[in-house]
Amino acid sequence: MARLPPLESLRIFEVACRHGSYSEAARELHVTHSAVGQRIRQLEEELGLTLFERQGNRMALTASGLRLQAGVKNAFSELIAALDSIKTHRTDAEITVSLLPVMAARWLVPRLPRFKARFPSINLHIKTAQFLANFKSDGVDIAIRFGMGDWKGLRAIKLLDEEFFPVCSPSLNGGRLPKDPVSMLSEPLLIDRNLSWRAWFKSAGLKLDREIVGTSYTDTNALMEAAGTGQGIALGRLSITRSDILSGKLVRLSEHSLVVAYCHYAVYPISSESNPALVAFRDWLVEEARRI
Repeated sequence: MARLPPLESLRIFEVACRHGSYSEAARELHVTHSAVGQRIRQLEEELGLTLFERQGNRMALTASGLRLQAGVKNAFSELIAALDSIKTHRTDAEITVSLLPVMAARWLVPRLPRFKARFPSINLHIKTAQFLANFKSDGVDIAIRFGMGDWKGLRAIKLLDEEFFPVCSPSLNGGRLPKDPVSMLSEPLLIDRNLSWRAWFKSAGLKLDREIVGTSYTDTNALMEAAGTGQGIALGRLSITRSDILSGKLVRLSEHSLVVAYCHYAVYPISSESNPALVAFRDWLVEEARRI
């Protein structure tokens, strides 16, 4: 490749061409008139060509100068376009993810180091909410939702099935843990306002003739913290309790699960499939879901 003149010299040449005046070029570039003239002379010496000739008070381009002007103008235009493209790509690499607080804290966030190791250029914005995100108004690119996967106008990729079973701290009742559904009724039952103990007991073959009373929670994170600190038995979700069970923080009290039709899905507008960063994150979510 032929040796190119310094980029700064070409930039000064381009500005001088536009103005037809070293003084005007110096004003735009915030340098002195002599600095512009010196750079142009250095460029002419390097090329072995005369680029400008004085015509009255103006500096007119020679035939060689005109040819160089056209090339420099095109080159700078392409450079600007390339820089704009890089900036656009950088914006595409910022993904906003919406999901429930408990799924963020207990499923997604612990896995994020693996994502960042593989995709260091993709920045994630984790946006937690108890309500469904509006992709048009909430600035959300992709969501993890719990449902039937039938959200109109959206692509839904299944990640996880879900099942519920009783869990507690191994220190509950001094370590004397209940062995069956009947004995669980003698322990404090922590109530998730979104789940039904009655439904679990019924699925386990035990029909209750009384209401279950106890401390109730609308936030699953708080519920699981209460269970983990020995305050009672909670209905745990497989998706968010598996790691605590493996670590010994929680104990699963029954092999019986209440299996539900709802599942966890990666959800996004169909039009977003042209976004390579979103597709990379979606595919990574699917891989992570298979690790369970």
